[in-house]
Amino acid sequence: MTNLRAEAFSLDSLRAFHKLLSSCMVGQMPKIIVSSDTTFIREAEAKYRGIFENAIEGIYQSTPDGRYLMVNPALARMYGYEDPDAMLRSVSDIQNQIYVDPGFRERFRQEIESAGVVRGLEYQVRRRDGSIMWISESARSVPGADGTAPYYEGFIEDITARKEAEAEKARLEKQALHLQKMDAIGTLAGGMAHDFNNVLCAILGYTELALLDPQIKGASHENLELALRSAERASDLVKRILTFARPTDGARHPLRITPILKEAVKLLQATLPSSVEIHLATQTEEDVIVADPTELHQIVMNLGVNAKHALSEKGGRLTFGLDLASVNAVTAGKRNVAPGEFVHLTVSDNGCGMSREVLERIFDPFFTTKPAGRGTGLGLTFVNKMVGHSGGFVEVQSEPGQGTAFHIYWPKSSAPPAPLRGEKNQAISGRREHILVVDDEVLILSMMQQRLRKMNYRVITRADSVSALETLRAEPDKFRLVITDHTMPALQGAELAEIIGEIRADLPVILMTGLNAPPDLSRSKFAPRRRVISKPLDFVQLSHRLRELLD
Repeated sequence: MTNLRAEAFSLDSLRAFHKLLSSCMVGQMPKIIVSSDTTFIREAEAKYRGIFENAIEGIYQSTPDGRYLMVNPALARMYGYEDPDAMLRSVSDIQNQIYVDPGFRERFRQEIESAGVVRGLEYQVRRRDGSIMWISESARSVPGADGTAPYYEGFIEDITARKEAEAEKARLEKQALHLQKMDAIGTLAGGMAHDFNNVLCAILGYTELALLDPQIKGASHENLELALRSAERASDLVKRILTFARPTDGARHPLRITPILKEAVKLLQATLPSSVEIHLATQTEEDVIVADPTELHQIVMNLGVNAKHALSEKGGRLTFGLDLASVNAVTAGKRNVAPGEFVHLTVSDNGCGMSREVLERIFDPFFTTKPAGRGTGLGLTFVNKMVGHSGGFVEVQSEPGQGTAFHIYWPKSSAPPAPLRGEKNQAISGRREHILVVDDEVLILSMMQQRLRKMNYRVITRADSVSALETLRAEPDKFRLVITDHTMPALQGAELAEIIGEIRADLPVILMTGLNAPPDLSRSKFAPRRRVISKPLDFVQLSHRLRELLD
C-alpha cells in the first residue's frame, strides 16, 4: 500500500495522471487499450490505481459549479461516508453541503480560475454527521477536452488536530500573557504600596482625630466625614491592587456561602434603585467552601454593583442563584482545577449585555466601559483573582441586549464551617501603659501619639531604629509594648523586633506594614509575642491587638 502525503502531491503529479482520473466512472478505473507494450500499461494502471485507492489523503475531481465527478475512499471516509459511491450519491452541492462558510467557495473559485492553482488553502468543512473539521486543499483547474468546460482536481488533508493544537497553544499563550500582566501589576503594587499607605495612614488618622474633637460641628464635621470616606475608598483601592501580589491569605477557612450571600443581597437591596428587582434562589444547603468571608462578601457586592450599571438605564431583574454542580475532567483541565463537586453561584441580569470584544477583556486590570470617574476597572479583576485564590473559577455568558450571567464555581468542602465572628466595632481603652512607637514618617508618629493617648496610653516616639534601641536600652523595664514600622532605614522592623527580643524576651512588638507581603515572623523564637498589622491603621483593630498582648 502506498502512503502518499498531501505535500508529496505536486501539481506535476496531478498532470501525470489527470487523464486517467478524468476517464474514471464511479467505482471503476478506465479500461486500458492493449498496445504492443501491454506489460508497461498494466503496471502503470496498477500504480495509479494504488495511488488513488490507497492514498491517506483525499483525492477528487469536481465541476466548477460544485458537483463531485469522483472521489477516492480516503476522502469519502474523511467526510463520514462508507465509500465513494455513497458520497457521490449524497453530495450534489459542494458549496452548501460541504463548506461551513458557503461564501468561501466563491473565494476558492476566484483564486483557482485566476491563477489556475490553489496551494494549501485552509478552511472548515462539514462532515456527513454535521461535525466540523479543518482541511488543507491543493488543487488545479484542468481544461476540458475539445474546448469543453474545465474541471477541478486536487488533494485534501484533514488538519483538524493541528488546528486544535494551534488554538490550545494560543489559549495557553494568552493565559501566560495574562499571568505576566498580573505579575507586573503585583510588582507595581508592591513597590508603591508602602508610600501610598503611609500617606493614607496620616490622612485617615488625622481626620479621625479631628472628628473626635467635640468642638468640630456642623458643616465642618460633615466635610471631614466626607473626606474620611474618600480616604477609606482610596485605602480600599490600594488593598485591591495589593491582592494581585498576595499569594496567600490566612483568613480563608471553611464557611457557608448562604448567610454571607443573604447579607450582601440585603445591602444591595438598600442601595440599588427601585427599578431593579432582586431575586435570591438557593437550591442547596451543602454550600461550604474554603474562603475569606470578607472577600466573599466583596465578590457578591462587586457583581451586584456591576449589574446595577448594566440595568441603570431601564431597570430590570438581578438574580442570585446557588446550587451544586459537577465539573468533569475536561472542564477541570481547562480551568486548572481538580474535577469534582463544586458550589455554583450564578449572578445574572437582563441588562444591556456585552459584546464579544468587551467580554474578552472584562478581567483585565483597569479595563472599564464605565464613564470616567465611575469605575476603576478593578472590580471584576478582583472577583476573578479572589475566586482563583479559593481554588475556583469564573465563567461568563453575555450577549448584547440579552443580559449577562456570571457563573462562579468553588470546590465544595466537606469540613464543618467555622463560626462567623462578629465585628469588633468598639475600641478598647488602655491602662496607662508605656508604649514606644517607631516610624521614620514624622507625620505618622505625631498622629499615632495623639490617637494612642486618647486611648489612654502613655506614648514615646522615635523616628529611627537606632534611637529607638538607645531609648529601650536606657530604660528596658519602662515599656510594656513596642509598635514599629517595618520599612525603615538602618534596621527593618523585623530586624529591630529580633534585637528587642534579645534585650527583653517578654516585650511584645507590633509591626506596621504597608507592603503587599507582610514580614514572616513565624520562625522567630519570639513569635508568640509578635503581631503584624496593615497600614492604613484600623485603630479599633489595633486596640484589640494591644489588649491581646498586654493582658
